[in-house]
Amino acid sequence: MDHVEFDREPPRNLTALVMAFGGWIDAGRAATGALQHLVSDLPATRLACIDPEDFFVFTQERPQVRLRPDGSRDIQWPRSEFFAWSPGDGRDGLLLFSGPEPHERWQTYTKAFLDVADRCGVKRIVSIGALLAGAPHTRPVRVTGRCTDDASRALLEAWGIYHRPTYEGPTGISSVVLDAAEKRGIDHVGFMGQAPHYLQGSENPAAIHALVTYVARLLHLSPDMSQFADAIQEFRKHCDQAVAKDRATREHVRQLEKEYDATAGEEPQALSEELDSDKLMQEVEEFLRKQREGGAAS
Repeated sequence: MDHVEFDREPPRNLTALVMAFGGWIDAGRAATGALQHLVSDLPATRLACIDPEDFFVFTQERPQVRLRPDGSRDIQWPRSEFFAWSPGDGRDGLLLFSGPEPHERWQTYTKAFLDVADRCGVKRIVSIGALLAGAPHTRPVRVTGRCTDDASRALLEAWGIYHRPTYEGPTGISSVVLDAAEKRGIDHVGFMGQAPHYLQGSENPAAIHALVTYVARLLHLSPDMSQFADAIQEFRKHCDQAVAKDRATREHVRQLEKEYDATAGEEPQALSEELDSDKLMQEVEEFLRKQREGGAAS
């Protein structure tokens, strides 16, 4: 198969695929973090990888050097990896994918990706992601869902998270993959979480937990979630300490809390690419400007 290297002969009964791309829709590293948690917890083993050579600009997604115990070095290239899990009781298994968003040849990449899915028997793709949003770290992470089939829509509506796509504009690789998958007759469900825009560089365990929770509910999985309580508590404590240092930041978070609370119980807020990106970036730039200037002393 072009551009794909298999570690072994793939199973033919991996009927669901969970995918997470790094980059634009991986705010707080929530999507790739959720995927990694599922791979580790199930546990799933690596099945295949997409050769990065034809799809990445290595000055943008640089390979990493790692030292071995004997002092020699390994070069690790950007990893676009598939993992397989079978429950071992005759039920269908699960295919999982994690990788950075490619830079080039998206249609060729998409074909290679979906050829792997077809070979493994995938009938439905579950896409997970997270975007920066005007969301306070002090509140539960909001997730919205979208889908292509009526049964999934009824489920998402019952959970109160269904959102009909209305966005038109620039998009990411996950949308390209899902569009091509639909043309192949593969259904898909998408979960998109919110991560606070003022915490751009931080891994967000609360957002990871939210995405894992919805994937597990959808696919009837029972992952170990015990590690998240302490991680979320510690994360919020550090966020509280950082916010407390600057009055402008505190006021900004309070305003976000008021807006969050005012919309509690309403129709799911537009997420995914449906966010007003221009308005959000203006807020981010203003927030960062105040941080650079030191804000107002408390």
